[in-house]
Amino acid sequence: MYYFYSRVSTTNQNSNRQISNFKRIKEFKAENLFIDKIQGNISFLERPEASKLFDVATSNTSENITIVVDSIDRLGRNLIDILNTIERFTSNGINLKSLKEGFETLIDGKENPMAKIVISVMGSIAEMERNRIKERTAEGIKIAQAEGKFKGRKIGSIQSNARLLERHPNIVKKLNKGLTVREVAEIVGKSTTTVMKVKKVLELNK
Repeated sequence: MYYFYSRVSTTNQNSNRQISNFKRIKEFKAENLFIDKIQGNISFLERPEASKLFDVATSNTSENITIVVDSIDRLGRNLIDILNTIERFTSNGINLKSLKEGFETLIDGKENPMAKIVISVMGSIAEMERNRIKERTAEGIKIAQAEGKFKGRKIGSIQSNARLLERHPNIVKKLNKGLTVREVAEIVGKSTTTVMKVKKVLELNK
């Protein structure tokens, strides 16, 4: 089964060029096309159509799934987000086909060695960016602590672990698909504190 994802920045732009490229693939079907008209600085799973596509693709367990994009820069707001998206696809057995870069991430269900090399190089660059972000965050916390502004979390109400999971099935479902705490919070409209509580219970159960 093939799904196709397109993103353009504004409602004034159209995705005709991307769709034209998709139509060169014999498996193309208009009903399997997902188009977001949204700024590129929004992470992949916070986009309405991208989130819908991910749910549809991960719910279809009876077929091999391929998601086609015109280029991998359609998949996230930055390199880190793009790599996280590709990682989630791979962990869910979803093949990514990028037309511009000319590779697929999976071949017969196994990681494509050439794609792995490209992604590895991208990963090295992204790791440097992650480290810079961590350093800036740590510096910000130290400054806030010195000014008495960083107080940590407040203790919430107590409830059983089973009850917590029963109350938040959507959070459980999305965490099990590999989404981050922040992404789940954005999608389901809950606080990151609530999502983190659910995540901790799931980890304890494992």
